[in-house]
Order: sequence, then structure tokens, then C-alpha cells
Amino acid sequence: MSLIICIIVVLLFFLALLHLVTGISNDAVNFLNPAIGSRVSSRNVILAIAAAGLITGVFFSVDMMDLVRSDVVNPSGFKLHEILILYIAVSLTNIIILDAFNTVGFPISTTITLVFSLIGGALAIIVANPADQSTVSHYSSYINTGRILVILAGILTSIFAAFILGAIAQFITRLIFTFKYQGRYRFLFAIAGALAVTSIMFLFLKQGIGEIFAPETFQSIQNHGSGTVLALVFVSSLFILWGTSHLFNIDIPKIFVLFGTFILALSFTTNNLVNFIGLPLSGIESINEFLRTPGASFYDFPLNFLNKEWIQSRSLDNSTYLILFFLAGLVMAITLFTSKKLHSVTEMEVYLGRQLPGEEHFKPTPLSKTLVRGFLKFYKKVQNAAPNRLRQFISSRFEYSQSESYKNDPDQIIHFDSVRASVNLVISSLFIVTATSLRFPLSTTFVVFMVAMGTSFADQAWGRDSAVYRVSGVLSILGGWFITAIAGFAGAFVFTLLISYGGIWAAVALFMATLFTLWRTTVYHRKKIAREKAVTQSDSIKKIESIEWLHETGREKVRKYLLEGSKIYFMVVDGLMKENSRQLKEAMDKADTLQKEIKVFKSDVFGTYGNLPEEAQDSGQYFVQILDYLYELANGVTAIGSPVYYHVENQHKGLTSAQQNDLTIILEEVTAFLNFLIHYEKEKRYESPKEMKNKQNAVMALLEDCRLTQIRRIRSGEGSTRVNVIYMDIMGETKNILIYSYNLFQSICDFYRKSPEKAIR
Repeated sequence: MSLIICIIVVLLFFLALLHLVTGISNDAVNFLNPAIGSRVSSRNVILAIAAAGLITGVFFSVDMMDLVRSDVVNPSGFKLHEILILYIAVSLTNIIILDAFNTVGFPISTTITLVFSLIGGALAIIVANPADQSTVSHYSSYINTGRILVILAGILTSIFAAFILGAIAQFITRLIFTFKYQGRYRFLFAIAGALAVTSIMFLFLKQGIGEIFAPETFQSIQNHGSGTVLALVFVSSLFILWGTSHLFNIDIPKIFVLFGTFILALSFTTNNLVNFIGLPLSGIESINEFLRTPGASFYDFPLNFLNKEWIQSRSLDNSTYLILFFLAGLVMAITLFTSKKLHSVTEMEVYLGRQLPGEEHFKPTPLSKTLVRGFLKFYKKVQNAAPNRLRQFISSRFEYSQSESYKNDPDQIIHFDSVRASVNLVISSLFIVTATSLRFPLSTTFVVFMVAMGTSFADQAWGRDSAVYRVSGVLSILGGWFITAIAGFAGAFVFTLLISYGGIWAAVALFMATLFTLWRTTVYHRKKIAREKAVTQSDSIKKIESIEWLHETGREKVRKYLLEGSKIYFMVVDGLMKENSRQLKEAMDKADTLQKEIKVFKSDVFGTYGNLPEEAQDSGQYFVQILDYLYELANGVTAIGSPVYYHVENQHKGLTSAQQNDLTIILEEVTAFLNFLIHYEKEKRYESPKEMKNKQNAVMALLEDCRLTQIRRIRSGEGSTRVNVIYMDIMGETKNILIYSYNLFQSICDFYRKSPEKAIR
């Protein structure tokens, strides 16, 4: 028995560690988004401030542990071994779900996942005990249904309230301070910041933060001196903000964003640490109580002691709690600096709230189109009803210049300003601290996310060109609420049953499987980041201010894309002949990346076309044509690769020997033509397009001969229908690729001839 207990304790320890890492990788977006999106400081400074907030906040999270101890399940209905099975199964489920969504960069609610996992696991415990018939009819003795409904209703309400309050607060703030606030409104900013700090401090005092260290002092402050303390906080905050701004000539919103990052990280930890270590800690507390009870049976030990009074007395002494919580804070702080998945989740929310247009991550859905269309109709009615002077005043307060969104370093794009970041921090902190003071577990991810979406909506970041995509993204993330709830419920139910019937070794096996899953997702995420980096890697064409750049770096990128397209074409046709599905899958991934790179490159060229000098803008249009043909070429390769991949993947009949011979010759000629074109471009042999045309005609004639020969084979009944269709598709798309390639070369020649003399020397 001692061996089993040791294994369980070790499992609980490592589950807490993994849950902290995966949990903070998902939830760090809650407090990092405002500072990172507004670029108020370097990433390392922001992370250091957030880490300090995390470590500080862990010491004030003891009272929130009720969520896993008694809010969702009734501990008195379980035996010790049952509650340990439940805690292990739920922890494994949550780790896997969190890691899966972290890998794709999708923020989810750890609270929702935890609550539904506990429900699913508790029901599995009931199912695993058929001998006790009363458990099925009296499931309420296991699950606290009333409290669960209150928690879920509160979470749902807070999501909508967060969006509405965020939008209202941002609208009023922008009316007062506008987008052109730099160096202005210092005293007004100081007053607003001091009021925000005082409000948060008021809720902290109400919550009793600090009581663990000096209970008598804090009780005295709450009873007699809270007004004096709050007044001192307001006055000191006012002079600190105002004085720092004058002494160092720094905009107060930037100062407040850094301070707010610390406060929000602290508030988040106070409310959400239970989601990560609550289950393992409660399990260790229960084991500790079992070991203190002489003659107790492991399989029959009741948990009636796990009540409010016992929790408040803390089965583990205060020094042990402080050490455990400090270690938890340290793990989260280290994860902030080391987790790559954390960056993916953060970037998702930042991009949805960014002020500037650009590449969108989500596709529009019928619902997002309907919502945007309905809002535009409503907005027009309101606009027409409003007085003309009021419309002009509001428009003047929301005038925005994109040039203000870039620092000297073009890679440091400011996605939104520090005023909006400050509003995000204040409203989110007030929400979370209020919930914590009421001992209410909040979905901090959704609250902070919806506040950010509300402020971006009010800031008119969702313009006509981006609204349907942003709304679709918001709806997708909210849809994750249901996905994680179902996945948590089902996963915990299955895992609990497996451990109930398989015992401790089933738990160990599931833990090892979880480790393997984490390793595989980490490998996948690294490859995913590498592909995304290739798309955005220093394509910051925000630098383009001369035609010379296009002639040197721009042409170099065009050659790179042409060469990549040639390689993908070879991989597709060769993969079909070899029936190599792995090679074809790799080719399709490369084709998808190529399309994204060209699309981003083209979008950036359009975005900065106006930066070119007037004499270079006429020739610049030919470079846009080059990118058009490049994109069509990439589409042609994808049009070949997609049906070929599914043909081979589905194990359909392969090519006939005659078709293989034809494709071998075609593959050699087409790749030779593309490589010849790349060589001509590199050597700047723009004076001889006729030679390139002759080579194109020769390959086109070869394609036509192969096509006619294939038609004769079809008439004679040779080959299967599916493979004949694939073959003819390759002929047609290859012809398109040759046409686009030659047109691309012609555009390069025109671009070279029409460019100013100094650009082509």
C-alpha cells in the first residue's frame, strides 16, 4: 500500500507541474496581451513584470481552492481512492486539452475545462460502482449541481458584460483623449490612473489580500481605516504618475500599462491558480489526513472531514502552503520565458484586436456576415439620426494615423496604443478582483478576451475590410467554450473509468501516454512555427521606400519563390509516379506555405506602394504583376498536388507504364524550363525573351502530343478512369504553369526596362 501511495503522490506532483506549464501557456495571454500589443517596452521587461505579479499572486489564492474541493463535487460522497482517481483523471484530461489548443494557438477557458472534467469524472465514479444502487439515483451527493449552475451562469454573464463594459469604457476614453494624446493630458491621465489604482486597491482590501501575512493589521484597516488608506493610495498614485511623466517625459498610459500588467497577473493568479494545482494539492491534503488517521483503510477512508472549517484550518501548515505556492509561481514565471506555445496563443488575441489591417487568421462565416451586416444597418440608422455636429465631433476624436503605429524598428509594430491597453487592464482587473472577492471562479480567459474585443470594437479597429474576419474569430474562440466543455467531460469520464478498472498501473500508463502526446505536439508546434516564420521572416516591406529595394531584395525573393514552386512541382509528379503519400503530403504543406508567403509579400507591397517615389510608381506596377503571376503559379501547383495526394492516399490504381514514361519526360522538360527561367532572371538577360518563348513553345508542344496520345489510350480502354482524370489534370495545369511562368518573365523584363536608370545600375 505504501508503494501505491508513493506512486500517487509522485503522479500528483508531476501532474501539477505539467498543468502549471500548459495552463500558464494558455492563460498568459490574459495579462500579456495589453503590454505586448501596445509595445510599451521590450518583451523581456514585460515578461519580468508579469512574472513578479504571478509570484506575488500565488500567496493570495488559498481561498479559491474551494472550486475543486467542494464547489463542483461533494467530497463527502467519495472515498479516498475514488477522489484520487478523479483528481488524476481530470488532471490528465485538462493537460491534454490545454496542450492541444496551445499547439494551434487557440485560447480556451481553463475554468470551463476543469468544471466539466470534474462533472464527467464524478459521473464515471458513479458508473464504476454499480453495486451501490443508491448512487445512481442520488448523484447529487457526488455532484454539487446547484453551485455548478451558478458558476456557469456567472461565467456566461461575465462574457457579455465584459464585452459591453470594455466597449463603453473605451469609447468614452477615446472621446476624452483621442488617438493623438502623446505628450498631452498628463494631469488628466494621472487622475484617471490614480482612480483606477484606488478602485483596484479597494477591491483588494475587500478581498482581504495580505491577511495571510498580517491578519490583525488588515482586519483593523478593513474595520476602521480603509478610507484613509484609499485616500493615501489615490494621492500617492496621482503624484507618482504625474511626477514620473514630467521627470522622464514618458506618457502616463505607458507607465500604467506596465503597472497594470503586474496587477492583472497578480489578480489572475489569485483567481486561477486553483485550476492548475487545486486538484493535486487537494489530493495530497487528503492523503496527508489519511496518514494522520491510525488504522484507516485506504479504500474505505471517507472524506467527510473535507469541509469548510477544515479547509480554513488548512491541513497543511502555513509554511508548507507558502513553499508550495512559491514553487508554483516560480514554475509559471519560468514558463513565461521558455514556452513557445505561449507566444502562439498571445499572438492570436493580439492579431484579433490589432488596429491595423493585414492578413486575417479566420475565414468569414455566415453568422459573422449576418452580424456585421445587421450592425452596419443599425449604425447607419443611428448615424442618420444623430445631429451633424455630434457626428463631426465624434469623427474628429477618432481620427487615426497609421504612421503612429510604427517605431523606428519596422519589426516592432504597435498593434494598438497604450490608451486602449490601459482600458483593457483596468476593466479586466476590476472584473477578476471583484469575482475573487466574492470567492467566485471566473473564466479569466474569456473575460479578458471579451474586454479586449470590446475595446477594439469601440476603437473602430474592426473596419469594413476586417469586421467579418474578426467577428468570425471571436465566434470561433467562443465556440471553443463548448468544444472544451464536451472534450473535458468525455475525456475525464473515459480516463476515470480506465483508472477505476485498471488501477494504479492504468494511471501510470495514461500518464506516460500524456507525456508522449506532449512531446509529439511540441515537435509539431516547432515545425508549425518554422513554417509561419518563413512566411513573415523579415518580409517587413514596411522598409520599401525605393525602387532599388525591389530590384535587389524583391527580385531575389521572386527567384526564391520560383525555385520553390519548381521543387514542389517535381515532388508532386515524382510522388505520383512513386505513389509516395508522405512525399505528396510534404509537397502540399510546402505549397500551402508558398501561397501564404506570396500573399503576405503582395499585401505588404500594396500597403507600402505609396512610399515609392513618384518616378518609380509606374514601374512598380509591373512588380505587382510579377507577384500576381507568382501566386497563380503557386495555385497551379496546388491544383495538381491536391487531387494527386488524395488519389495516392486513398490507394487508387497507379499510373500505367506509358503514362509514367510520358510524365518522366514532361517532368524533366518543365523543371528544366523553370530552372532556365530562374537562371535568365538572375543573370538579368532581359534582352532575349524570344529565346524563352521558343523554349516554352517546345514544352507546350510536348504537352499537346502527350495529351493527344492519352486521348487515344482512353478510347482504347487503357487505364482506370480515376488515374486518367488525374493525368489529364496534370497536363492542363502544367500548361497553365508554363503560361504564367513566361508571363512572369515578361513582366520582369518590363519592370527592368521601365525602372529609373539609377535603380538598374
